[in-house]
Amino acid sequence: MKIALVSDIHAEPQALQRVLADMPSVDRVLCAGDAVSEYQFCPETVQLLQQVNAQCIQGNHEMVLFSGRNAAYLRQCQAEYAPELLDVLATAPVSFTCEAAGARILMVHASPWKPFEDYILPHSPKLARFARLPYDFVILGHTHVPMVQRVSHVTVINPGSCSQPRDQDRRGSYAILDVERRAVELRRVRLD
Repeated sequence: MKIALVSDIHAEPQALQRVLADMPSVDRVLCAGDAVSEYQFCPETVQLLQQVNAQCIQGNHEMVLFSGRNAAYLRQCQAEYAPELLDVLATAPVSFTCEAAGARILMVHASPWKPFEDYILPHSPKLARFARLPYDFVILGHTHVPMVQRVSHVTVINPGSCSQPRDQDRRGSYAILDVERRAVELRRVRLD
C-alpha cells in the first residue's frame, strides 16, 4: 500500500496541482493540516483534496479560522462558500490514526504532545519522545521542512510544504510512504 503525504498547502492550489501531477499512483492521500490559511480560505484547494479523496486533519491555520478567533472573516467565508465545502476542513479531526498493511499510523499537524503547536525539526532532541509511541509511523507537518527520521521502532515523517518550503531547497515537497516496504520517499516539485 502506498500513501501520499501532503501538508502546509496554505491555500495555494497551483502548488497542490503540481504535486498531484507529479504523484505516482497511490492507494490513499493524507493531508497533515494547513490546507488553507487562517485568513484565506481556498475552495480550489479543498476541491482538489476532495478529488483525490484525501483524509485531512486540521492544522493551526484551520483551528484559527474555524474557532472564530477571526469571527469577521469566518462570517465572510460562510456567506461566500457552500457549507459543504467549509465543512470538509471545519469538521476535520485534529489527529488521525489508521492501520495499513499491519503498520500503525498517527497523523498530527505539529506535535502529539502539548504544546500541540510545537516545532519538531530534523535532529531535534524532541524526537527521542517518539520512541515511546505505539505507532510505526508518525506523520507531521507545521515546520515546512521535509524530514524522515527513525526513532527506535517509529519512523517520523514530515512531507514538508508543497507551497512554502522553509529548508535550503526552494522546491515544494511531499512524501510517498510505501507501507509494505516500510520505505519513505521525499519528492520535490518546482513552484514556478
